[in-house]
Amino acid sequence: MNMSSNMLSGPKDTTRTILVIDDDSNFLNPLKMSLEEEGYNVITAENPKSGWESMEKHEPDILLVDWELPEMKGTQFIKLLRENKDHNARYVIMVTGHSTTDYIVQGLDAGADDYLIKPFAIQELMARIRVGIRIRELEKKIKEEIKKLTVLEMALSVADKIGNPISAAKLHLQLLMEQETVKKSPELVESLTSLFSMLEEALELISKYQKIKEPHSVPAPGGKTMIAPE
Repeated sequence: MNMSSNMLSGPKDTTRTILVIDDDSNFLNPLKMSLEEEGYNVITAENPKSGWESMEKHEPDILLVDWELPEMKGTQFIKLLRENKDHNARYVIMVTGHSTTDYIVQGLDAGADDYLIKPFAIQELMARIRVGIRIRELEKKIKEEIKKLTVLEMALSVADKIGNPISAAKLHLQLLMEQETVKKSPELVESLTSLFSMLEEALELISKYQKIKEPHSVPAPGGKTMIAPE
């Protein structure tokens, strides 16, 4: 494997963390240097136990996992990862010397997102890592959009449920304001008029929410975001 990264293309990434799990130090150390030259934060582990601990501590963006590991196979490690709700979305590239179709199928079926056969050109590994990062970013965006749509559906449901009662309250209030006994009290008329205006504003806001086709986020207190009408 040629570990020189002078010919690599693409911008360096200083914000991503890669976890490499491999018990071969002759492979692990030069690979770590090559990844660090590209600006990645690199964590290494020589067995599944320390690899899992590092994964929980550092929350890597990409995992590179060897097949032949002490204590358990790399495929077993990946299966455990996929069964864990806190880590099952992590992008995993299996890096191994097993090159037959049967091994490749087993690795992918175990839950690996990609499969790279040793020895390999470091340029190819870097390209596959960039692909993994793009996929992770896309998945995050999709989850965020789903979250927005879920909030929007809740807002529309609430709007539908409270819209009719507010309309009814507005109608009753209007009838009340037309009564002669009410008209004789300027203070009461002023209070009811103010309440009537508030109900109209509420109905207008509900109408805007009901017309939303795409969610639009705006900043909210506490560093959060909220769905707002256009």
